[in-house]
Amino acid sequence: MYSRLCKSGLLLLATVSFGQNPGKSEDTGERAVQEFRNNDWPAAERDFREVVKRDPSNVFANMYLGQTLFRQEKYPEAAMYFQKTRDLQKSGKQLNTTQDRILTDQLVMSYGITGEMRKAHALLDEAIGKDPEYPLNYYNRACAFAEEGDKPKALANLDQAFQRKANVLKGEQMPDPRADSSFQKYVRDPDFVSLMKKLGVQ
Repeated sequence: MYSRLCKSGLLLLATVSFGQNPGKSEDTGERAVQEFRNNDWPAAERDFREVVKRDPSNVFANMYLGQTLFRQEKYPEAAMYFQKTRDLQKSGKQLNTTQDRILTDQLVMSYGITGEMRKAHALLDEAIGKDPEYPLNYYNRACAFAEEGDKPKALANLDQAFQRKANVLKGEQMPDPRADSSFQKYVRDPDFVSLMKKLGVQ
């Protein structure tokens, strides 16, 4: 799967809370936010780890530790912290819809990149059941099917994704499948080319 990170994730950092009480954890969290914004992934990782160590139930710190690991291509460990974030949500520490969509997108890609396709499919099935109008759920499922060599299901899900392209996150746009590593085997395939024309991807 193509390794992308939602730009919206940067904007969401403005709403992150890094501790219930003022003090060192909050200072470390604020520094981590700035490092994340500056694309200083190793420093952000170090400081987000410190926040998570002090406050293991901090849903935002776990999510953005996963993001910093993802940006450094540490996909298995990123998946671990993204999954921990999902587990924390189940215990009542909720993200908003946009944050949850970003989390799902990144966790699915972490699974896909590391070859854990069963987990990727299970997560996508759950996400589509809960959030059926979000296009990236279908796009990521198309990536998964393409990686597995199932062209009909890959193209069908691409079609579903672009039918919902108006529902991308604010400030985002649909990925170009032709530039995505998952679909490289199909870029000259007549069915793929025909679908791209139908979808207006020129």
